[in-house]
Amino acid sequence: MKRYTLYSGVYRFLNGVVLLLLNWHIASAQGGGYDALAIATTLSFVPAVLVPPLIRYLPIAGGARMTAAGLSGISVTLLLMAAGYAQVQVIVALNFVLWVFFFFLESAWEVWFNDEASGVDGIVLRKHSSLTMTVNQVALMVGPLFAPLFTRVVRDELVLVGCAALFAVVAVLSLGSQRTAASAEQTQKEAGPESANGLGVMYLLAFMLVWPVLGTFNFMLPLQAIAHGKGMLTIGVLDMVLGIGMAVAGVLLHRLTKSPRVRWVLPGVAVAVVGAMAVWLLSPTFGVPQVVAIFALGCSFGSLRVILRAEAAADFSPRQVGAIVANANACSIVLLAAVLAGGKYFSSHIWLAPFVLTLMLVLAFHRIFKAQNSRVMATEVSE
Repeated sequence: MKRYTLYSGVYRFLNGVVLLLLNWHIASAQGGGYDALAIATTLSFVPAVLVPPLIRYLPIAGGARMTAAGLSGISVTLLLMAAGYAQVQVIVALNFVLWVFFFFLESAWEVWFNDEASGVDGIVLRKHSSLTMTVNQVALMVGPLFAPLFTRVVRDELVLVGCAALFAVVAVLSLGSQRTAASAEQTQKEAGPESANGLGVMYLLAFMLVWPVLGTFNFMLPLQAIAHGKGMLTIGVLDMVLGIGMAVAGVLLHRLTKSPRVRWVLPGVAVAVVGAMAVWLLSPTFGVPQVVAIFALGCSFGSLRVILRAEAAADFSPRQVGAIVANANACSIVLLAAVLAGGKYFSSHIWLAPFVLTLMLVLAFHRIFKAQNSRVMATEVSE
């Protein structure tokens, strides 16, 4: 688990650098703006449709090797982006390819985590989930802060080349970390997301909301900053604030994992998100109130992600989790496209999207817990 935590943390750091750099370039460069960023963001979710069959039929066994393959693809794509960086259309097109590997890796990292977590009891599993999620969020929040600092020293293209090299290094190191759990060697037929009482469907709906929350947040942030005359450093700081909130949530849950139930988190998250929306709505300027609101969003969303990962690992095998995540990401494109298309007509309030989607995730969790109770009751009756 130590290697997994380290390598996934480096991956998230590099992600933060690359995503902020590309989103800012598309939003601010000549020929960019709302439409170009909306197209790039929507297209970035289309590759998610390709991932489920890849996860299901990929001949590569084990999360570590799957991760190495995805990282290698990212490295090559970033080199091509650096070569065509002056053309926004080229970046938008290659961004599509880049997200094929991003979405593939979302499932690969989960498979690897579940390989490592095989045979671990619930309390320790939630601790591992909290710890790895905290490290990942700290890395992800630091990455965007470094992006504008890097670009002040070297050209944007060289930053992409440097990130490509580091992705390649992590890919090579991941190959030496293979650990295939016994549960990961199930047949492909067992790798589907089916489960009694519709629990698999509930998890699919919950995971389907994860990327739209992050996608709409990364989409609205540069647009809000540009509208208020702010620069890329402001975006990096606000992105970092979201990461701090998610890291704080991970630390708190790591210390409170002895609690047998986590349902008490749901009403707290709902109150925090509604309060954050109220703070943003009541503020006429772009400043401290937005920092507070984003921090609350980070704490809320981070708590839900930690619990979601731990609960899924407890209810499903590694291959099943990978299949659920892949199918959820594929379905999420419809939701994201609808939000961004509608956002064109209320672009000044597009910032509401990640908050509303987080509230929908709370409702999805409520359904998961209800399905879990139904399954437990059915088991007790059968005995």
